[in-house]
Amino acid sequence: MLNTLVIRCAAVGILASGGVLYAMETGVIGSSGTVEATAVEQTLTSQSRAGQPHGLAPEFAQVVTSSDVRLPVAVDPVAPEAMAVPASFEAPERTPDLTSPTGLSYLGLPCDISVTATAMPAAMVTLDLIAPCRAGASVQVTHSGLTFDAETDAVGLLTLDIPAFEAPASFTVTFEDGIEQTTSVFVPDLTDFDRIGLVSDDNSGLELHAMEFGAAFGAPGHVWHESPAQIDAALSGEGGFLTQIAVGQTVTQVYTLPRATLQEGQSVRLSIDAPVTAQNCEAQVMAHTLRTEAAGPVDVTELNFTVPGCDAIGDILVLQNLLTDLRLASN
Repeated sequence: MLNTLVIRCAAVGILASGGVLYAMETGVIGSSGTVEATAVEQTLTSQSRAGQPHGLAPEFAQVVTSSDVRLPVAVDPVAPEAMAVPASFEAPERTPDLTSPTGLSYLGLPCDISVTATAMPAAMVTLDLIAPCRAGASVQVTHSGLTFDAETDAVGLLTLDIPAFEAPASFTVTFEDGIEQTTSVFVPDLTDFDRIGLVSDDNSGLELHAMEFGAAFGAPGHVWHESPAQIDAALSGEGGFLTQIAVGQTVTQVYTLPRATLQEGQSVRLSIDAPVTAQNCEAQVMAHTLRTEAAGPVDVTELNFTVPGCDAIGDILVLQNLLTDLRLASN
């Protein structure tokens, strides 16, 4: 996060200084930093007043204003051939060499690609991508069984908060031209959480639901994308939270439960719902789930089904027996 902030501050500084230099070169601002038209106005005004005796003002005397200023022009017009661009002239190439580690971006920053991962509370990871020469570039981010299609911003930066499914957590960032960067980070608290993820197409409309400790639909303890709860609730031991990452054509929903909140005889009921809409009716849905408990192996399950016909729009297809409930493991 600090590297990202430094890059953004540097970009603003370079753009601001570039604007001042351009104004000086074009004559809007003089080398002394003052506006040239103002200096001309003051000089002409002082000269008109200096030639008159104190207290006298002829009828034709007038104060010179900036609108009256006429800068001298050449007596002879500029020859047409002097204004023509030679046929051999070629504009300098401004597109940097994206594959060259020694190239520079338009802002004068090195083209080096940097990917860093930082462990955050509740077994979350902040992934920072810095690619100054790849502004607006499409990238694919993979971690365990998760895949995100994302895009860098106007200065080549991308930041994602991702739930970790393995420790150490490894992340790979791949650009469209095949350039790839990999990083990893140790996630010390992953053993304290159980985590279930659902990855689907954004048009499928699939929903991951967690009913904590007997909660009813819509009641407190029902965690889903319309009531995701907060990380603070998990850190304080109140319950779990849901993270949703919607980038590109993929939607990822991840439910995280602190293992310490489960008591003997309690459970968290998990389900996947598919509301039938005009966008997904009769569609073939391909998705998959991921599950890890106490930083154990990641269990990936493929999910394929056909949504009911469009005459069922408004109904909800409940996919049963796909996810087993979370319970306190017996010793």
